[in-house]
Amino acid sequence: MLFSQNELDNIKREMKKLKDNISLKLFTDFKTQADGSKLRRCMACEGTYELLKTLEEVSGGKLSIEEYSTEENVEDAKKYDIVRTPAILFVNEGNLVIKYSATPAGAELAPFLKSLQYFSGVSPYYKDQIVSHLKKISMSKMKMFITKTCPYCPATVPVANLFSIVSKGKVSVEIIDVDANPDIAMKYQVQGVPHTIINDKDHIYGMFTPQELLEKLTKGKRDLGGMYS
Repeated sequence: MLFSQNELDNIKREMKKLKDNISLKLFTDFKTQADGSKLRRCMACEGTYELLKTLEEVSGGKLSIEEYSTEENVEDAKKYDIVRTPAILFVNEGNLVIKYSATPAGAELAPFLKSLQYFSGVSPYYKDQIVSHLKKISMSKMKMFITKTCPYCPATVPVANLFSIVSKGKVSVEIIDVDANPDIAMKYQVQGVPHTIINDKDHIYGMFTPQELLEKLTKGKRDLGGMYS
């Protein structure tokens, strides 16, 4: 059993907050067997699949999971630049919004559920301020490095994810588990988490607020006033 009854009850409460129906794409390494079953060779793929299917089951029909194989759905994997599995994709109107190169377990489950709520149309109070600044933001790609035990990541991940969701992919983000992807962390010289990189050049070390991320994305041209003052 993935979760204790108490944990499952908490998850059900959070999943009930979904507003509109949403769908996620999950890329694993499965190969379809002669009997029609799917064999996933990596343990992380199997665990991520089971976690997402549990969320789907308790969502009251609001969440659906579409599983793709890097072995059998080569064109889809190429389209979304999937080079390793598992990978969870939030796609809006054909645009990649969020990519999880991480299994949203441990301390990262709660911010993942919060991001599902945002993706379903639940609006936090600072959504309008993000929308009003979109014209000042260029197409941007963020990489956020996390771990499942990081005490600061759960408060930071939803901020980056919200910007991606609200901008419908104009600002996209990839959430990368350092422990599962040490080679990528080494490439970007990540020594602590959370560590966020914008367009492979601008670094944000540690936690950040919506105001601070907006400052980075608008290159200092954000409007002052309201919560952004």
